[in-house]
Amino acid sequence: MTETICPRTEPPLLTTRHAARFDTRFTMSAVAVVSAYGDIDGSNADTLLDYALVKAVRCRGLILDLNGLECFGIEGFSALHRVSVCCARGGRGWVVIPGAAVSRLLRICDPHGSLPAVDTVGAALANLQERHADA
Repeated sequence: MTETICPRTEPPLLTTRHAARFDTRFTMSAVAVVSAYGDIDGSNADTLLDYALVKAVRCRGLILDLNGLECFGIEGFSALHRVSVCCARGGRGWVVIPGAAVSRLLRICDPHGSLPAVDTVGAALANLQERHADA
């Protein structure tokens, strides 16, 4: 089965007032693909968390595509952990596509790979479909 998602649009240019930008696409199977661009640090990690959870609340799954991040601070890892807890409590699958900046931090903060991470949106969709089929 081939999954269809809305095409990605170019993110707006970042300004010094906005260290991160977010956008969301939805798949035909009710999965939210939340993409982030720019930097995540202590000033906006809660914004990433809130944005992702609001988009996920009406979906059966969440994909956090963090490939567009240039910098990812420790507060971002805390936000990912809270996304994991909230999705588990809600019975919702989720996957992160870390990108280079997030991968560096995950090697330190999540050396055993507890958070579900894959390399592409396609792999994330397959992961979520597999989890949904097992449930």
